[in-house]
Amino acid sequence: MLKFKPEDFEEYKSWYKDVNLAKELGPMDKEWLNAVLKEKDGQEYSAFNKENLVAVVGIKFPNTEHPYYFITDIAVKPSLKNQRIGSQVLQKLIELHTLKHVRSWQTVVNVRNVEAKLFLERNGWICKTEVPDEHGMITFELYKR
Repeated sequence: MLKFKPEDFEEYKSWYKDVNLAKELGPMDKEWLNAVLKEKDGQEYSAFNKENLVAVVGIKFPNTEHPYYFITDIAVKPSLKNQRIGSQVLQKLIELHTLKHVRSWQTVVNVRNVEAKLFLERNGWICKTEVPDEHGMITFELYKR
């Protein structure tokens, strides 16, 4: 995985022709690109298979407000879904960033996003929220030993 670069954007943006991806993570625009390129308290990554972009994932680093890593987004190229690429990217991200003093990870997904919930559960994440928040989001957590 490499730091997301401006030259990754056009390929990544093209994935958002997929209705489900656009609904869950959209819109994908220059405002998003500018925000991730200026990120100071997190990082957006590009994952490649050879020279082909296959996934994008973002995290926020632990701080005093949230003493855990936070997955902000994860997207797999729509034509490559169901090939375990997302699971591999998630595992690699966790390996890269889990510190001895910070082993907790969190993320949120929309309660209606069944695919994302199943993905997290298959990867060992546990739903920590019984009731969605005012935006329909539920929290998942992972603790690495």
